[in-house]
Amino acid sequence: MVRIRLMGAFAHLAKAREIEIKLESPKTADELLEEVIPRYNEFHDKIILINGKPAKGSALVEEGDEVKVMPVLSGG
Repeated sequence: MVRIRLMGAFAHLAKAREIEIKLESPKTADELLEEVIPRYNEFHDKIILINGKPAKGSALVEEGDEVKVMPVLSGG
């Protein structure tokens, strides 16, 4: 199982703070998150952590990994 922890607007859009899914084969973080978060691609800036380490959307996610994602907010 892969545990996906969602923060901020991502939790609101997915209607969950945490999701667990089974992967048949490795996927990129972006592919995985596009499946569980509606409108994920509309957020250009996001912070992705895989197993507690910063990662890019192109990083591979495998069974047993934990992915945490949060949108980057800006303001003044």
